[in-house]
Amino acid sequence: MSLTTHPNDGSGRRNLATADLPRRVRKALDAALRLVSDELDPYLGALLDEYEQELFRLAERARNPGNESAYVRALRTFRAGRSDLVPQFMLELEAGLAAIRSPRTSAPAAPAATTFSARVLTLVDDSMTDEDSLLREIAIRQESRANLPLHLLSQRFGVLAGSPAMDAQRIPLGPQAVCRALREACRELQLGSEARELLYRLFDRVVMAHYPQVLEKLDATLDQAGILQGLTYVPVRLRPSSRQAAGRVQRRRCRTR
Repeated sequence: MSLTTHPNDGSGRRNLATADLPRRVRKALDAALRLVSDELDPYLGALLDEYEQELFRLAERARNPGNESAYVRALRTFRAGRSDLVPQFMLELEAGLAAIRSPRTSAPAAPAATTFSARVLTLVDDSMTDEDSLLREIAIRQESRANLPLHLLSQRFGVLAGSPAMDAQRIPLGPQAVCRALREACRELQLGSEARELLYRLFDRVVMAHYPQVLEKLDATLDQAGILQGLTYVPVRLRPSSRQAAGRVQRRRCRTR
């Protein structure tokens, strides 16, 4: 399960207004994006406040000048770009929706590096791997909590994409897409890896804790838009085999003797 981003079309980040999508599909996706934006807005605001306060507390409680300086820099950097984080986050989500019918492409292979560059890249890769692992854990936790609405959404978004039902990685507004959007939005802030990890953990607690309910509302919104209207999930109950049934009959006969 990867947290790679959707490819761009070469003209910058995609948006729904310019996406080559049928009118009905664009209208349904726009309604989905508005719903998620409205539902997450108060939680995202609370996240920004709590993150700023946490950085300030950590700077105050730091036991050595090095840590204090790092937290102060992170706080200064965050305050400078705070107003851009949520808009960037929503633009990333919109880009995923706008690319719903775009073919998936694999990333090009990286060129060979020198020994020195390889060491540097290893350190960078390790940091990114740790971030991906944390975001993956957050996404998986929410997927397990919202299994039913995600199952229905995979069908509905598959219809909107003109494809079979989507897996969890591809659902545009699923937990994995939300985590990808956060990661990409954080790049604009240019925070250090520890500061980003703190933000991700607060995001999990302050925002994603409410996301299963958002997914339920999102499923209802697409249902109202006529995307597989009335779709429900009924678990299949397996009938016992004839051998199992015969065994139960035999046991009943034995008990009556």
